Amino acid sequence: MSKKPSQYDWKARSIEDWNANTFLAYIGDNTLERYGVEYSPGGSGSKQQRWARERGMLKQAQERYGNAVLKRFIDICWREYRTSDPVKYPYPTVVFMISYMDRYFPQAQAEVAAESRRKANEINYEELEEWL
Repeated sequence: MSKKPSQYDWKARSIEDWNANTFLAYIGDNTLERYGVEYSPGGSGSKQQRWARERGMLKQAQERYGNAVLKRFIDICWREYRTSDPVKYPYPTVVFMISYMDRYFPQAQAEVAAESRRKANEINYEELEEWL
């Protein structure tokens, strides 16, 4: 019996198995890679309150849109993010993405749906060869 990867190991887990902590690990790793800084949650309040708020927002978005759409949405937000103050706001936070960049959710939904249709229409040539 194989052991399930850690909830923080987004590279080893299937997107269907991601939870809020997996998304935060994905966001943290990519923020460091893309922007060269450690990720810290946005908004006001103590650090503990900000982490809790972001986990809650991610969980609600997962329930509403699903993991594949949420991941695509985050990727689109990183691609489209422009800042007027790169020192103060070098990267978009989860709070910022969901609060102010939510216009990208329909695009993420459309892209995931198109990808799903494309996969459904692919021909499995190995299976076809066996059948013939």
